[in-house]
Amino acid sequence: MRSSRWPWLSESKRIFKALPLVFMSLQSSFTHRYALRLSYHGANFLGWQRQAAGRTVQECLESALATWLRSDAEVVGVGRTDSGVHALNYIAHFDTNSAVDCSEMVFRMNRFLPDDLVLFEAVPVTMDFHARFSALSRSYQYRIQRSKVVFGRETAWQLDRTLNVQLLHQMAASIVGTHHFGAFERSGSAPTNGMCSISHAQWNVLGEDLLFEIEGSRFLRNMVRALVGTMIEQAIADRGMEAWETLRQGQKRTDSGPSAPAQGLTFAGSAFAEFLFDGREKPQFIPKR
Repeated sequence: MRSSRWPWLSESKRIFKALPLVFMSLQSSFTHRYALRLSYHGANFLGWQRQAAGRTVQECLESALATWLRSDAEVVGVGRTDSGVHALNYIAHFDTNSAVDCSEMVFRMNRFLPDDLVLFEAVPVTMDFHARFSALSRSYQYRIQRSKVVFGRETAWQLDRTLNVQLLHQMAASIVGTHHFGAFERSGSAPTNGMCSISHAQWNVLGEDLLFEIEGSRFLRNMVRALVGTMIEQAIADRGMEAWETLRQGQKRTDSGPSAPAQGLTFAGSAFAEFLFDGREKPQFIPKR
């Protein structure tokens, strides 16, 4: 009865209900998303993710953006890195209501960023791009220096020990494919299924140095350092592949060996469905010899 007497009332209700959707649509049409390619030396960072206390990469980036944009912006990264871990080609994104010139952004941002964090490039991306969820794979490198050196000590593990390099090659080859890596996940981590698909794993002998390369669709917390530390322990003791397979197939962290030091680990890059920076976001692996 009431709606028939005042038909405009029900129509007004429909309009008011639709207003939030209209405002959301208008807001998204004025929101711009930008992808960033950056690098950092992790020695003086407590990792990527913002923390209540302590210096982090995310916090430094957001602070520089706020200074330049004069408004707050949340920076989303391709993944977390732990305290002391470095990054060579790290991808992140942020949203802003302002259209910006990417060349100017890089120039201005680097004036506000600390010396151990550099922004290489920035490009506009669509709103469906996500630095973390759009990544198809992630790559890491771990460097070991086997002789005493002056330079590069903060980005490598100093290890003057005799070890079986051939066994290292065999162990790396054995983790390629889809496997359960629960034995290499940090103790106390939130429960996960432990399954990871590894597309590339290789040890390289570079003079006196060793360089481990690994690429996968996902990694568990502390997984790469635990893999490296356990492989090195096995290679020093020369325990053979049978002992390694027993460790590799373990289900909990205590089934494997120690973690390698953080300073030798570098986040090397990531891959996406389309190149963001002409492929510079993904590292070129050393050809297998």
